[in-house]
Amino acid sequence: MSDWFTLGLQVQRDLLKAQQAQMDAAQKLLDAGRDVMKFQQAGQKAAQANLDAWKQWSSMWGWK
Repeated sequence: MSDWFTLGLQVQRDLLKAQQAQMDAAQKLLDAGRDVMKFQQAGQKAAQANLDAWKQWSSMWGWK
């Protein structure tokens, strides 16, 4: 059986590894959130472009 000091060091190493894994997972979630936000912005721009195109098309036929 290991002495208490060695055991304490091992526990601290394990805790640090777990905290690092948690930080890595949180960073992945943040990155994914940024990607979703960019996707939403692109969708809004596409929807606005589509609306503008329909307005232009309808104005060519005299519709308002």
